[in-house]
Amino acid sequence: MPSRDDICSAIESYVRHLGNHDVDELVALFAEDAVQHEPIGVTSYRGVDEIRTFDTQNAKVDFTVSLLSPITVTGKYAATQLRVERAGMHAFATTDLFEFDDACKIVSLSVLIDPRALVDPAQGPA
Repeated sequence: MPSRDDICSAIESYVRHLGNHDVDELVALFAEDAVQHEPIGVTSYRGVDEIRTFDTQNAKVDFTVSLLSPITVTGKYAATQLRVERAGMHAFATTDLFEFDDACKIVSLSVLIDPRALVDPAQGPA
């Protein structure tokens, strides 16, 4: 099982590559048979080919992303909130739940998106 430090490093890399729109580096963080639910309950992408297709389309959208909360790790699971900013929209928070394999590759990523979870720098989350 990967260590807490390994998992935190992987999530920090995920956030960096997502924000830089670096699809190759982003997809390299996933196991071959990974599943990404984005948003959870709406669409699931299975395997790195489908995840790459999603991330390639997502990279065409002009947005920035940063960690909003600490990374919480329990065993092979981790969760964090991200702040997403996009021109013409209020910033909002997502909650991302990760599961990792023994090689510290993402095997499951579930993203909860709530555009009403607005993040105002002066007031914090709504």
